[in-house]
This record gives sequence, C-alpha cells and structure tokens, in this order.
Amino acid sequence: MLSKSPSEGNGCRPHGRARGFTLVELLVVIGIIAILISILLPALNHARKKAHAVVCASNMRQIYIACTMFAQDNAGHLPRPHTVPETSADPNAVKVCAWLHLDSGAAGYADLREDKGALWKYIPGGDSAREGVLYCPGDTGEKVGTWPMKDNLPRNYSYSFNHQTAQRDDTVRNGTKPYLLGIRMGTIPRAAEKIYILEELAPNDTWNIIGLSTDDIPSARHGSSAALNAQRDINSKAYRNAGQGNYCFFDGHVAMMAPGEVDPYINPKNVKWHRPLTEGDPQ
Repeated sequence: MLSKSPSEGNGCRPHGRARGFTLVELLVVIGIIAILISILLPALNHARKKAHAVVCASNMRQIYIACTMFAQDNAGHLPRPHTVPETSADPNAVKVCAWLHLDSGAAGYADLREDKGALWKYIPGGDSAREGVLYCPGDTGEKVGTWPMKDNLPRNYSYSFNHQTAQRDDTVRNGTKPYLLGIRMGTIPRAAEKIYILEELAPNDTWNIIGLSTDDIPSARHGSSAALNAQRDINSKAYRNAGQGNYCFFDGHVAMMAPGEVDPYINPKNVKWHRPLTEGDPQ
C-alpha cells in the first residue's frame, strides 16, 4: 500500500515562493502615484501659502499690540521707526525706537536682546521668540536693495513702519531734536484707513517711505509664483496684481492687498493709505 505524502494527507498545496508584482503592475502604481501628486501638490502649496499668510497677519497684530502697550506707558506716543545707521549702541535710541540694528553695516539685522529695543518688554520670550514674531514664515530671505549686509548677520525681520509715525521735530524727519517718541496714536484721523505696519520686501530698516524710495517695496510673497519671480519689478503685471502682502492699519485690523493697490509708484492715488497721518504732514 502506497503511503501519502504529508502534503497529500492534509490537503495542503506544496509551499512555493509568493507571487510578486510584475514590472507592468509596478509601473501602473508609480503612474497613479505621480498623477495623485500632480493633483495634490498645487493644493498643498496653496494651503501652505495660506498658512504663511495667516501666521504673518498674526505676527503683525502682535507687533501692533506691543506698540499700543508702549503707547499706554508713554502718554499715547507710539515707538519711533529707525533708519539703517541707527543701532542699539545708543541708549537714547533704545528708549524710543521699536527695534534697532545691532550693526550699522548689517542692514536688516535687528538686535533682539533684552533692553535693546523699546518693544522687547512687550514681546517676551527671548531672541528666538521675537524673531518668530518679526519674521514672516513666507519670507524667502531676500537681500536688501542698496544697503550693506553681513553673512553672519542675515536679515531677521520682515516688517517696517509708516515713516510718518516719527514726529516732524525729530532729526530723522529733518527736524532739530534727536530721538523723540513717535506721534500720539490719538492724533491720527481715520485710523482704519491708514497703514501703520507694512510687510515689506527685504526691509533694510523699519523706516518705510513707500512711494518715495526704491528701497521700500511692498511684499508680494503671499501671491502667485509669477509674482514672486517678478517681485522687484514694479512694472510686472504679475507683481502688481497677483502679488499679495499683509498690512496692519492704525486701528489694528490687518488686510491682504496687492502691490498695485498700495504702492504710489504704481498708482499715485495709493498715497491715501500712507499719508498724511496728522495735520500738516506732506502727502
């Protein structure tokens, strides 16, 4: 009598190698994944840009709140913006300027240390926390326009202030008195219609005279890729219309606007957003 093999006795098939994917099947799967990526990637990029814009707007509101807290402690006076040569080495500047440069030869690099900027007592948490507030997550680290920079002191802020927040008697506005506090918040009519904090393309300082200087250029970093590629070309339709930046007004609200809507170089009527702030200011 013939004996059955173990496999025949229990009804199991002999063991063999598991069947793998064929080359055609692998190519089909790879093709499907590539199609899904091509569909999802634009949506993911759009979502990332929207998130950057939201964080940027939050940053500006935090800076605005710090400025209003400063004003409450200084009889209603806002902090003063600073120019490139003004540094934190001057104790008189530290008392009144929102923040200052560490080195006059390193434009765009703010000294974030305690007691080196008038706003720092209102933005606690140390250097890294302050840079998180001052630097837009969509900022690509663009170089400043015409001022010197240092490789070891790269630009660490994305925002600047309306220059007319400095008093007319201050030497920074061709007055005779150095380092005055800024203007009083209560002296600004139609605060909801005047821009206070600007999201600037590669700010070299916090002194923004948009429309009067080729250095002070509105950001387009929250707009289309075409706008980013043309961001220093104010004649580019992509930059003017497809670019987007955040702007904080004197009443504290933040609005997203295109460079074509805010830059007086592009349209002289846009000066209405910036000047005059108080009676007697030039337009």
